[in-house]
Amino acid sequence: METFLITSCLRIFLKVLIFSNIEKTFLEYEASYIMQRLLTSVNYLHHLGIVHRDLKPENIMISRNSDAESTVKEIKIIDFGFSKFLCSKDLIKDACGTPNYIGKIIFDSTQ
Repeated sequence: METFLITSCLRIFLKVLIFSNIEKTFLEYEASYIMQRLLTSVNYLHHLGIVHRDLKPENIMISRNSDAESTVKEIKIIDFGFSKFLCSKDLIKDACGTPNYIGKIIFDSTQ
């Protein structure tokens, strides 16, 4: 079930990157690069024992190169207000995050 939830979240995030009505959308290869960098960054945070707990498109800053191709230059994860340091055996039992981005299974379990 966990893999399904993560896959669903990634699919939604990719759709936001490629098809949204924001100022500048991304080509498929750019969205793929962004996702690869984002997952690598989250993996690194988890390796350090940091859990973000509010990862959403609004908390990801993407800068582009200034050249004519305007390819993706840098990706930054921001807003660590809900983040938490965990030891390897700790479990997170409190729900937090932005309601519109919380999975239904988590939202239902908190009520």
